[in-house]
Amino acid sequence: RRSSDLSVNQIKYGSILILMISFVIIKFQLNFGIINTLLSLFLILILIGIYCFYEFIKNLKGAGFVEEWHDLYGEKITDIPYFNENNKIINSFKKDGKNYNHELGEINKGKDYEKNDRNYYDLFIPYSSIKRKDKYNRIILFIHGGGWEHLNKGYIIHCSIRYAKYGYITAQMNHSYLSKGNKHISIFKILDEITACLENIKLKLKNMGFDENKLELAIGGASSGAHLSLLYGYSMKNIPLPLKFLINITGPLSLEPKYWYKLGKNVSPLDNIDNINIDNLIKEKKIVELYKNDYYYLDLMNKFVGNKYSDKELKEMMNNNKINYDNEKYKDLNNIVKYAYPINLINENSVPTLCFYGGTDTTIGIIHYYYLKKISEKFGNELDLVYMKNGGHFLLDYKTKEGMNSIKEMNYQILNYAKTYFTHDN
Repeated sequence: RRSSDLSVNQIKYGSILILMISFVIIKFQLNFGIINTLLSLFLILILIGIYCFYEFIKNLKGAGFVEEWHDLYGEKITDIPYFNENNKIINSFKKDGKNYNHELGEINKGKDYEKNDRNYYDLFIPYSSIKRKDKYNRIILFIHGGGWEHLNKGYIIHCSIRYAKYGYITAQMNHSYLSKGNKHISIFKILDEITACLENIKLKLKNMGFDENKLELAIGGASSGAHLSLLYGYSMKNIPLPLKFLINITGPLSLEPKYWYKLGKNVSPLDNIDNINIDNLIKEKKIVELYKNDYYYLDLMNKFVGNKYSDKELKEMMNNNKINYDNEKYKDLNNIVKYAYPINLINENSVPTLCFYGGTDTTIGIIHYYYLKKISEKFGNELDLVYMKNGGHFLLDYKTKEGMNSIKEMNYQILNYAKTYFTHDN
């Protein structure tokens, strides 16, 4: 990773020091046979691994990616199921569903979904909220990243704890994994899981004595979790709670190849992203394609729609490793998957969105924000950015003054959005 994600220099020089010491030890051990030498090498590798892990954890703590929760702060309820009494997740896209769309509803043959072992969430309820159950209470739901098919709610727990400490009810949810060949899971099922989770949160808080008419919502996530947050917030109808704003931490806006660019080799992060010219940046090789083969995007698109197409069919959609936009099967795929791109679903009624992107991110580049900004300006939507110039995909840059200021700004802006867009009473 880049130095903004790990302390590369510290790890490099620390490792060199360990290797120098190791050289002396190995030279000494050679006099005692090959077995002792191999054992020494093994122990040295363990030491280097421990050192690198220590530096990584120190980075996480320094950037605020580690938070702790104590019973004195409030209640923490873990692994709450969010499927219904029939062990189902309601398919809201089927006929007569709240988000009716024939093509999307038919991905699962128009049926509701069976529960699975990932349909659970955690809830953090600060005592300050418990003391004011009859007044406005604000909920922030966080969705983890992991490329739609990895990780879990524990990877975003630092956000849940941090903002619960500030007095907001927070939740973190697991969702079904997309996976190759699985026709039972699509991106649209995950949207229905978010609805099921929110309905359960609302019911649970109501049963605890909270006024359900005074509950308000924000949704946020990191990476693929940010994509899901934006997609849900921009597209879903009849959201169980009034949605006030969205938090987008390095989220992708589309799977179209034109969004997926990274910095060119030995190119410094962009200083200003307000007036960039994409064509010039490409021509000057300041940004380059993230993937040379478009199969990566087609494979993900196919997972988004519940693996409707075979590998052979996906490859038929390409010419010379690039998508053939005239291919009829690709057109059919795109007619469905276009509903899975937040960038296509923004409209004049979209809620305010707070974004965080890193200038050295080699996974989700700043180009995604560039296109989001253009479409948001078209509709007059509120959109704000905290740009971490030296931050990578995890936005870890606490080694520079600029980086530390960006991290502080990230926390400040989330709290500012909460203060601005949530309803507050005495």
